Amino acid sequence: MCNFNYVFTAAEVSYRCHVPECETSDISFNASWVTSILSNRSEACHRLTPHSADRVEGLWNHLKADNSNCSLRMFDEKVTMPCEKIVYENYNSIVAEFDLGCQPWKRTLIGTVHNLGLVFSFIMSGVISDRCVYTVVFFFSILIQVEDAEPYYKIFRYGRKVIIVGTPLMVGAAGLLKSFSVNYWMLLVLEFLETALGYGNASLVLSLETVSQKSRVVYSCISDILSNFGGAFFGLIAWKIPYWRHMMRAIYAPLLVVVFYIFLVDEGVRWLLAHNKKDEAVRVLNKVAKINNITLSNKAKEMLTKITEEKNKADQMIQTRSEDPPPIFSVLRSKKIVLRIALISVSFFCCMFVYSGAIINSTSISGNKYLNFSAMMLVAIPTRIITALTLTRFGRKTPICVAYCLCAAFFMASAFVPKSMWWASIVFYLAGKMCSSYGLFSMLVVTMEVFPTTSRNSLTNVANTFGRLGSVLAPQAPLLGQYMSGLPSVMFALVALGPAVLALLLPDTSRTPLPDRVVDAERLDESPDQLGQLEGVTTS
Repeated sequence: MCNFNYVFTAAEVSYRCHVPECETSDISFNASWVTSILSNRSEACHRLTPHSADRVEGLWNHLKADNSNCSLRMFDEKVTMPCEKIVYENYNSIVAEFDLGCQPWKRTLIGTVHNLGLVFSFIMSGVISDRCVYTVVFFFSILIQVEDAEPYYKIFRYGRKVIIVGTPLMVGAAGLLKSFSVNYWMLLVLEFLETALGYGNASLVLSLETVSQKSRVVYSCISDILSNFGGAFFGLIAWKIPYWRHMMRAIYAPLLVVVFYIFLVDEGVRWLLAHNKKDEAVRVLNKVAKINNITLSNKAKEMLTKITEEKNKADQMIQTRSEDPPPIFSVLRSKKIVLRIALISVSFFCCMFVYSGAIINSTSISGNKYLNFSAMMLVAIPTRIITALTLTRFGRKTPICVAYCLCAAFFMASAFVPKSMWWASIVFYLAGKMCSSYGLFSMLVVTMEVFPTTSRNSLTNVANTFGRLGSVLAPQAPLLGQYMSGLPSVMFALVALGPAVLALLLPDTSRTPLPDRVVDAERLDESPDQLGQLEGVTTS
């Protein structure tokens, strides 16, 4: 809900110029005189210039005597002037409250800043991984020229629980503060701080570390489905609570409840072991065993202690070799891997632009904007089921290519459907969004399969971070609707062809094991027969 709050808080509102010469007779937005005085002769933020005061007064007295309303004869039809004041259809959005009607770039900038904060947040969330932390501290230690980086390394070791409890609290607090914004710039700053400091993936990381290996795919699908249900419910909340300040308080205030997660959530056992907190790890395991009616034996505790000691020895060996470069540098020496990073980064850029842009622009297409948004979120649910069935059976490259070709076709069709068939436009638009959701999820799967284990998290973060830039530009797409009603959909269709072509240049990893080393990742481009012949060499 919070991630797409700006879709409705910064929603476009119909507006017109305030015409003092005519407002005395009818001051409503859809006044009877609007069609004649504010016709297509003038631009949206300009109106016809009235004649001199003496002439206007004479015409007004004549019209008043005839019981007539404002007349076009009171204005010079050849000269326009900027609007001094704007009248809005409603005041539910910040567009009306902060008077942004004639400054549409300020409206779309809110979504851009929101997603720009997500880029920063995504980079920060990568420090949860020990490999990423080591890389960050390695550069940091060089920058400040210190020999012992261990004190700075510990700074990044917050753990999952602190992040899981802290980040939603920051989002809730920032969101509530936004609802009390006194001007546009205050809201813009809080929008960035909310996403930059409050968003992360610690909950998903802890959950995936907790469930068994067989349940990870199922859990990921369930988690994504629940996320989309939340997005769909947000559309209904915005429908029933349209005023942006009240709507923000309705979706952000419940996040403050997570403060009680301090008593409900335990730290991840893997993280506790990695940081020599074996007593706490034993306590958590005992709690898990008790809930599942299993008694943890002393032998199991002894094994846990032994594993911890071995882990500490390995950490000490790593620390004594602090001069060695992080594993990511050995990966970047491979031309194939570097090219693969570039291909996936560009693909993610296109994928995120189409996916986010389609959701944001859904409020501008025909029909009820709230129901349209909810439908955009709900179509991802059957998409996940289709993804699980087809990616395994038909490989990776072909489904992605077909999905984005269909995505381009559906969005293009949606743009040129006659307005009288608005329902067909919505159906095509939903189909295009469904294909983009399928392609984005599939591309993420491929990304995790083409990089070696030693640097998989780091390289995936690099590609995803670049892809987030696509979501940064996505809020600007609705501005294209000023030139042609279906132009945003045309843009989505053209951009969707990018990942459709680039996917053909990536290796098909559906029938190959995950590569552990750089040499294994490089051989993914080879045929399965060649990989079988080299299996003995790779093992040795």
